[in-house]
Amino acid sequence: MVKVPRDSSLEASSVNAPVKVSGVAGEQEVSVVAGDVSVKGSRGNLEVAAVSGNVELVPESLADTEVSTVSGNVKLKLPKGAGANVQFSSVGGTFNGRDVSLGSSSKKYGNGEHDVEVSTVGGALDVQSE
Repeated sequence: MVKVPRDSSLEASSVNAPVKVSGVAGEQEVSVVAGDVSVKGSRGNLEVAAVSGNVELVPESLADTEVSTVSGNVKLKLPKGAGANVQFSSVGGTFNGRDVSLGSSSKKYGNGEHDVEVSTVGGALDVQSE
């Protein structure tokens, strides 16, 4: 476990191990080769790259977010009242249960204030909003 001050920026990477980030308010950049990523209670801009692993995002407040996976699912739980413009592109995946093979899809939540871009080769995006 590594602890950093809440307002710090964070850059973390791993091979064959999960990465869990909690309560970081600065910019965050996470990359994994084989392992799951969990980011909870975040407040800053977020960039996640995963070759093989699932990504779970539960931000305290939403900021611009970019996620890319090769084979892994992405779950995003939007904070209450968050505005997001979610763009999803995939070779063979689903966005909230709808097939998006070889294409892209987008959905606006609230005022669409923050950009959320998710791309997968073979994975699903599930966005939950309150």
